[in-house]
Order: sequence, then structure tokens, then C-alpha cells
Amino acid sequence: MQKTLTFFAAYLCGALLLPSVMAAELPLPQAQQYLATAEQFRGPQQSFVLQGRIETIKAGRSEKMQPYQLLSGEDRKSLVIFIGGTSQGQKVLLQDQQFWLQLPGSRRALRITPLQKLMGEASSGDVATLNWQQDYQLVAADEQKDGIQLSLQAKREGLSYQRIELWVSLSDQFPQRAEFYLPSGKQAKSARFVRSQAGEAPRVVAMELLDRMQSKNVTVLHYDVVTPQALPARLFNPQALSTVQAI
Repeated sequence: MQKTLTFFAAYLCGALLLPSVMAAELPLPQAQQYLATAEQFRGPQQSFVLQGRIETIKAGRSEKMQPYQLLSGEDRKSLVIFIGGTSQGQKVLLQDQQFWLQLPGSRRALRITPLQKLMGEASSGDVATLNWQQDYQLVAADEQKDGIQLSLQAKREGLSYQRIELWVSLSDQFPQRAEFYLPSGKQAKSARFVRSQAGEAPRVVAMELLDRMQSKNVTVLHYDVVTPQALPARLFNPQALSTVQAI
């Protein structure tokens, strides 16, 4: 009898809580607009040139800084050129979810995976940027006390991550943090997005990455200067990658 009463009490409690849980769910069309707004804070949706830095932090101390230039073109093509530090002269090309690495002095580019590490915990996919709207399908949205949780599922194979859990602010949908998952279901990384200073146009100025599988080190992708700019298609040719220079 006692077990029956306990079960009934638990069931009744769940039934009373269910409406409040359901009320937190957001319609997908509304959540899709939130996702679009969040993406705009990351930079222009058209061609642009980004001057950035990859910073490796160990035990709370900055150990290495690697400057790079990201050329983002049409049709989801992008090129990362390292312009200083130990990786100077290396180039990573993303074209239709295929990645190539061009080493200094090499005539031919090498095919690599999107999870190939470039520096610290930053992979080629992280630096070449993910397009949340183009590469992922919004499958669920939930309004919480600390923000809106958007669940994203990869639209195709070959992406860096199979699933992304993204949190954006309630007030203006600025991206706050994210969790990245592999096809196996394991969480690969977590990220925190850094907002520009008060008085400046709101945008993401850095992404802090923490590898959840291998280390406790933090890698920070700094997005220093973003300039909209039309870019010619010849910059994204893997056969001519050795001849491309930073702009």
C-alpha cells in the first residue's frame, strides 16, 4: 500500500509539473529566427576577411599565440593562412566539407580531417568556422532561466561535430556557450563566446574552447578584425594553394 501511494504521489507530482515543462518549449520557426540572430553576432554572412589569433592557455597562463588570417568566400569555402609564429606559412583550405593542409615548401596540399588539430585544442573545423544554419538542422528549442537552448543536428556526414547544444541569451540571442558532440555521442568540446566591450557594436570577439576528452587546457580563438570583402574563387583552389598569399 505504501509503495502504491508513493508511486501515485510521484505520478501526480510529474503531472503537475508537466505543463510548466511543456511551456518552456519554443516553436521551431521562432527558434530558427533566434538561431539566425545568434549567427549574425559571429560575423558577416557573405565574404569577409578575418584577422585573428589562436591562444593556448595552460594552468591559467598564456603559453603561445599564433596569428592567422581567415578568408571566407562564397559556397562555404574558406582558407586559413598562418601569418606568424611556429606555424607561419601553413594554410588550411575548406571546400565542400573537404579539408586540405598546405605546408611551407610543399608543392602539393594534403587531405586532412576536420578534427585535425592545428594548435592547442583548435581543429581545422573550429578555425575554418562552422555555419550553424547551413550545416545543421534545428531540432529542438527550450527556454530556460539562464538562456535559450537550441539543439542542432548535422545535416550531412563529414562535419566536425554531429550535434551541437547551443545556448543564447534571452535578451538579444547573443551566443553564450555551446557543447559539441561526436557521432559516437561523446562530448568533444565545450565553448564559451566572448562579447565585445560595452559601447562597441555587439559581436563575438573570441571563442574559448575546452577539450572534454583529452586535456584541461583552454584554446582561445580571437576574432580581432572582421572586414566584409569580395574574394575571388582562385583563392580556394587546392591545386594552386601553394601560390596563395595573405591579403
